[in-house]
Amino acid sequence: MSLRDLASAKKPPRERYTRNLTARQVRAMKKRGYDAERELVHMLRDEGYDALRVPVSAPSTEPLPDVFAIRGDSILAVEVKAQVRYAYYKRDQVQKLHEFLHIHRIYPRRFAVLAGKFKYKGWRFDLAEKVGDYTIKMDQSLSWNDLMARIK
Repeated sequence: MSLRDLASAKKPPRERYTRNLTARQVRAMKKRGYDAERELVHMLRDEGYDALRVPVSAPSTEPLPDVFAIRGDSILAVEVKAQVRYAYYKRDQVQKLHEFLHIHRIYPRRFAVLAGKFKYKGWRFDLAEKVGDYTIKMDQSLSWNDLMARIK
């Protein structure tokens, strides 16, 4: 067989790995996210923000963040993930945060915040200044104190 034959040979498409979750596992994942959102709301309130969780049970085309908070002339729109190793935010999730902030342009200081709560490790954050895909890892992100210093 020649190199040309090898190069033109069709490879079968690679199968995508997906895991099948039980109903119990799905409920546990949703509860972990819900608990993380509630905890973040309390953390923001402790910092003087008026914060609340937006309960959206299904994916929506509406530009709603998981949590939003207001203090003075600032508004935060937050997308929250509860993960083990890293948190990945798709472009459309970040786009919705920016659309939400655009609707509330009466506030001169608007921040799209990505929050990740990591099991046994705590919270990490990033500011999404432009629309795109983002990943938060423990060693490449902002701590709570760093975030508060950046948005004050």
